[in-house]
Amino acid sequence: MVPSPASLRRTRALSVADGMLHAVMLGVAESYLGALAVELGHRDVALALLITVPLVLGALAQLAAGPLTRWLGGRRRMIVAGATLQALSQLGLVAIALDQETALWPLLVVKTLFWTSGAVIAPVWNAWMVSLTEARTRERWFAWRSAAVHLALVCAYLGAGFFLDHARHLGALFRGFAILYGVGIVARLTSAVLLRLHADPPPEAQGQDAPAGSGARLRRALTAGEWRVAMLVAGVMFGAYFAVPFFTPYMLRELKLDFDTYALLTSVAILTKSLVFPFYGPLAHWLGLRPVMVGSGLLVACLPLAWALVPTVPGLVVVEVFGGVAWAGFEFATFQLLLQGSPASCRVEFFSLASSATGLAQLAGALAGSAALTGLDLSYREVFMVSAALRGAAVLLIATPLGRGLTRRPIRTVLVWLSNIRVVAGVERRPVITNTHPEEADPSSPPDPVGT
Repeated sequence: MVPSPASLRRTRALSVADGMLHAVMLGVAESYLGALAVELGHRDVALALLITVPLVLGALAQLAAGPLTRWLGGRRRMIVAGATLQALSQLGLVAIALDQETALWPLLVVKTLFWTSGAVIAPVWNAWMVSLTEARTRERWFAWRSAAVHLALVCAYLGAGFFLDHARHLGALFRGFAILYGVGIVARLTSAVLLRLHADPPPEAQGQDAPAGSGARLRRALTAGEWRVAMLVAGVMFGAYFAVPFFTPYMLRELKLDFDTYALLTSVAILTKSLVFPFYGPLAHWLGLRPVMVGSGLLVACLPLAWALVPTVPGLVVVEVFGGVAWAGFEFATFQLLLQGSPASCRVEFFSLASSATGLAQLAGALAGSAALTGLDLSYREVFMVSAALRGAAVLLIATPLGRGLTRRPIRTVLVWLSNIRVVAGVERRPVITNTHPEEADPSSPPDPVGT
């Protein structure tokens, strides 16, 4: 049954609350998993695996979203089941924190379950949200939702940092971690209840083409998609994750930051990225996507150099501001170009495959970085310098020749959802992707301003 306008308005209000609760879970639970691993004594190779293995498996799991949705009997059931499983997976984190379990495999298994249960529902949630919003008001609604979600995320993240610092002073740090994961469980379970109350239009009401089969769409995505930008993203992420797993131990072990300072420092990148992301739309209209991509990519390459050379907290605050600006520009430009290069009939599959390639590059980069730390006996600062060189090489070798094939196309509206928090890059955003795009229904429609 097609939902009434009143039911859709109620669902959109519930979705804002759901997004804020999801952000609370990210802020108090997922974002401090690296800190928990450091406190449990996990070293560099383990930290690399904990960050990257869930990313790879989560991206691959998205390819199963369609069959799982059909098996469970609908999008709402699929999303509620995934959210509930993600909430309950945190019971394992509570047990690990209370038992102070130092073995790697329990934490790796639990984090992988946590991550994949959230990632697999993302394509389904994307299509669901597009069907619940009208094209003429979609950007405005996503902007308001994003503002509320970011506010909840920052408050939860900062609150968790101050809480952990207080717990450490009381000699109850691991109990503090367990309490935070308990808050994450409650937040996500409440989110699942709100998702259960959402309206769920049948596929026929969405105006979407009937699927041609998952295998056929995957083959078309591989053969008809434009993969050069995906290669660039994978290359930059290989260089980035040569160092990303080691920023948390660097801050907590070498710089000896308190958790409240750690949280405040990271929140600078979150806020900066959220504030500047919308402005890249007009900038790309003016300059074009290639200059934005190359310029922000080179800034991204310079960031680990700054981390290696700036040992003070005030200096790192400035670095985090530039980090938020750089990553926002790089993500915006590559989102746009990936959208342009993705076949409309298999867009979800194209982005899932691109995410899988990026995840594999991140895993390879993290393992290479950990090998450099342990096998070559490099310091964290030296690893950061190598990471800068690898990022810069990817931009110069891939983005520069790529630019010859880029044309000045209209800037599309980019709707995003929050995925996780990277300590040195703020909140990680993923585009809201479906197999159709509002602009494709009317090719003569002018480009819209960028949504957030």
